[in-house]
Amino acid sequence: MILFPVTALLVLLPVMVSAAIFPPGTKVKMLDPKGFQRAMRSNKTSVVAFVAPWCGHCQRMAPEYSKAAESLSPLIPFYAVDCDAEVNKRLCGEQGVQGFPTLKVFPRGSLAPPEPYESGERTSINFIRWASRSVPNKVTSLPRVYDIPAWLDRKSDLPRIILLNRDKKFPLLWQVLANNYWKKLAFGHHSDPDGTFAASLGFNATVEGKTSKVIVYPAGSSVPVLYEGTTKYEPLAKFFRSILDGSADFLQTLPEQSVRDEL
Repeated sequence: MILFPVTALLVLLPVMVSAAIFPPGTKVKMLDPKGFQRAMRSNKTSVVAFVAPWCGHCQRMAPEYSKAAESLSPLIPFYAVDCDAEVNKRLCGEQGVQGFPTLKVFPRGSLAPPEPYESGERTSINFIRWASRSVPNKVTSLPRVYDIPAWLDRKSDLPRIILLNRDKKFPLLWQVLANNYWKKLAFGHHSDPDGTFAASLGFNATVEGKTSKVIVYPAGSSVPVLYEGTTKYEPLAKFFRSILDGSADFLQTLPEQSVRDEL
């Protein structure tokens, strides 16, 4: 049997009790002040619940909040802060927490003011809708093929990424990525249901029956590059990071070509 000093148990107790509010295996991450600062340094949209372990409303909310966190992971992270823990009391005061639970969405970390939860009952569906609507839209819709060259020209100082799919709208995934990489990468969307535009660039209209594609135009170039990975958050984020740090394979063999060349 391992014995812990009483003082150590008292320090650990608030964290243990607070973590127990949420179901085992939850995607909700508990934050202390340092963790909160790290989360706010990111441009990502995130949700934070300020809770207390003795709060009945918090306990009833926790399963719904956890369901929403699971549904939106990894696109929109869900966090929680135990305001009963001494280490977090200053943070909760700075955030104006006066009752529990207090929920806020931070659309762009510390770069934009947080928005309180005012969307009705505390259900997973309402949390999902609220969080999704709060992601800033940094995607340029390119409904017509002839909209694309002008957009490429206007954004030529940045790598430009276009999602081609069969839908009139772009998915939340694309909106989240565009917000995360705002001012670093330019994101566009073009509905290309039969793959006509992709074919005009020299790419197969369909790949394994799918028409969705991600096309990259490196900064200062009009040479399109086809992303060949899966269109999920983590692989795309890894690919975009490689573009920004210059390690992407296609950047090593990119031919010189003016962005003003015709498509």
